[in-house]
Amino acid sequence: MREDLTEEQRSAIAYIVPSGYHTPPRWIVERGHQPHIARRAAASGHVLLRRSIAMQPHLPADVVDHLAEDEDFFVRLTLCQSCQDAPHALVLEMYTHWHGLKWPFLRYHPNFARPGLARFADHPDPRLRRAALEDPEAGPELILRLIDDPEVGWWALRDPRLPGQELRRRIGVPDSARDAAANPALPPATMHRLLDLSGVARVAGPSGIR
Repeated sequence: MREDLTEEQRSAIAYIVPSGYHTPPRWIVERGHQPHIARRAAASGHVLLRRSIAMQPHLPADVVDHLAEDEDFFVRLTLCQSCQDAPHALVLEMYTHWHGLKWPFLRYHPNFARPGLARFADHPDPRLRRAALEDPEAGPELILRLIDDPEVGWWALRDPRLPGQELRRRIGVPDSARDAAANPALPPATMHRLLDLSGVARVAGPSGIR
């Protein structure tokens, strides 16, 4: 992965692709943000150089497009994990199909949540039904639609868009009370009442309010 090698020289050297993450070469770490370095690494036949450049937080649009179509799964995955410019469609694809421990964190990618995800509310894949809840334009009807879903319903119970009347009702349903109690839209008075019922002692704060 030395910078001074030509692609012909590089291709003549046998190497083993590690099964996990690798240490990217210093010249890409330090100068990978430069367009000519990014384009050179993205076009390389050496998969570890392409994975390395995909670790950059920002890349030129043409480089992002090129890496998003790479034949190597981990080039595409690394792009979604590290680059804020990774396209929405690819981030959603990785979120749906990758089974690594960190797959839920792809929900926090800046290009993940976009209007239109509600279309997946009835999708057979539970991950995509979960993604439907990320639609910023979806209203309470979507939350109510998914609230009894055996695989994603607990997320719906915690969604602040859940109508107040239904939220209060769910507090009294044994199977949903725990997640309903975690809903940030729960009124403070109800929170205090739940704590009292649970036997949590009230402690005076700095202002003397208990």
